[in-house]
Amino acid sequence: MYRGGKRTVRVLLGISTASVAAVGSIAVLAGGTASAATLDCSARSQDQTTVIGASACRAVADDTSNAISRVYGDGVAAADSRDGGFAAGISLFGGVSAAESRAGALASIAVGPDSLALGRTDSAPLALVISGPGGRAAVGDASVGAICAGGPSLVFNVATGQGCVSDGARVWSLP
Repeated sequence: MYRGGKRTVRVLLGISTASVAAVGSIAVLAGGTASAATLDCSARSQDQTTVIGASACRAVADDTSNAISRVYGDGVAAADSRDGGFAAGISLFGGVSAAESRAGALASIAVGPDSLALGRTDSAPLALVISGPGGRAAVGDASVGAICAGGPSLVFNVATGQGCVSDGARVWSLP
C-alpha cells in the first residue's frame, strides 16, 4: 500500500474529477438507449421510494437536507440525508450505490455489474465514493476510513483526508 503526501492528494483529486466526468458522460450517452428503467428519487422533508422491475431507488431527507438517487438501467440506488446535509446515490447499469450524510455532502456512484459503492459520513464537508465493474468501495468517518477493492474504485473524504484509488490490481491509499 502506497502512502503519499500533498502530491498524492492532488493526484487523487485529479482522478476523482476525471472519474466524475467519465461517469457523467456515460450517463448522458446512455440516457436514451438503456432498455431497463431509469428511475429518479428526490427528497426534502420526505421519503420517496420507486421500484420498477429489477431497479429501485430511495431518497430520504429531513426538512434541512436534500437527497437524490438515480438509477440508469437495472440497479439499486439510495440516499439518506439529515442535519443540513446532501446525499446522492447513483447506480449505472447494474451497480448498487448508497449514500448517508449527516451535515455534509456525500456522493456515491456505482457503475456496472456487481459494483458496490457505499458511503456514510457524520460531518464531512465533502466525500466521494466510486466503484466500477467488479469494484468495491466504501467511505466512512475516520474510524472506518476509505476502502477500495476489486475492480476500479476511488474514495476521498475531505474531512478526514483519507482516500484510495484501485485499478483492480493495486490500491493506493492516503492515511
